Amino acid sequence: MTLARKVEKEGTAHWQRITPARYIIKSHELTVKSVFQETKAQVLSAYFGGLVFAETAQGSKKYRAEISTLPKSDVRALCIDWTDAISETEIYHHRLYVPRAEVSETDDAQWSRTQEARWGMSFSALAPPGSSTTLAVWLTDDPAVIAGLGSSSLAVAPDKS
Repeated sequence: MTLARKVEKEGTAHWQRITPARYIIKSHELTVKSVFQETKAQVLSAYFGGLVFAETAQGSKKYRAEISTLPKSDVRALCIDWTDAISETEIYHHRLYVPRAEVSETDDAQWSRTQEARWGMSFSALAPPGSSTTLAVWLTDDPAVIAGLGSSSLAVAPDKS
């Protein structure tokens, strides 16, 4: 899994200065890229934009889906769980929840005799509905994320403007 965040900024000119006085945010992207290793309904639906299989005849155990020439929007919630095992007794859990996401890019699907199927997809977080500004939520029991509790520190002077 790869988590990427991109913030595009543009510097504003300041009278008689060659460096920007401040930056204006032009765009903000949050993407999650992963490779799924199961050929199941949820994975195929996301990969092909709403693809749905149906049994060809009752009891036939043969299933069919049609890939349309018109891709569909397939907005869904995305939840990623992972574990950070520092030692046998120090194990932390993380969960990243993206309330609205859509597949923005797919990799070539791969199959081989010696490896499971691989469905690579990038999900992009979508703007939250209404007046909410929450793009994603990160939950963890790792105390290192709290300022001052981690083993190392990053000193940043506050902006006094």
